[in-house]
Amino acid sequence: MFVVLHVNEKLQPKHRFNLEDYIEEVLEKNELGEVTGGGTLMEKNGEINSCDIDIELSDEAPNALERFKKFIGDINIAKGSVLKIEGCDDVQVGKFEGMGLYLSNDLPDDVYENNDINDLLERLREAVGEAGDLRSWCEKEFTALYYYGYSFDEMSSLAKPVLDSHPLGKECRIVRIA
Repeated sequence: MFVVLHVNEKLQPKHRFNLEDYIEEVLEKNELGEVTGGGTLMEKNGEINSCDIDIELSDEAPNALERFKKFIGDINIAKGSVLKIEGCDDVQVGKFEGMGLYLSNDLPDDVYENNDINDLLERLREAVGEAGDLRSWCEKEFTALYYYGYSFDEMSSLAKPVLDSHPLGKECRIVRIA
């Protein structure tokens, strides 16, 4: 049975591969099937929109679909994700909320010259802590950082003081992305 997991997360292909690998490992271990492919949907501006993971469930595994649905329901993916099942209604999955931090690319040149993005990332990691994980990012004509956790409100309230105090955080937009 062919299944598509539409993941409502802004994951670069290399980060989507990590999720694919995890799903593949669980499928193989439980003899439920295999990941057969995937893709990343992009916006016109080059920003990641979401991604899909293609899965072939084994016809030989007892209750493969129900077991797979339970597994997907238990993993930490974003709300708004959908399990698209051949011949069945779509199943809404996901429990995480998403926070996009859109850094300004219009700050004075000396701000970029005198500050390291890695310092900002480390401070955000410490502040947000277990409330959320930086799962991916986008660097185009803008820089976006994508965090996922149980509560957008908690993640944003923890990140805001860091953004307000760090030169690279000035004019940052905090956006709910899932």
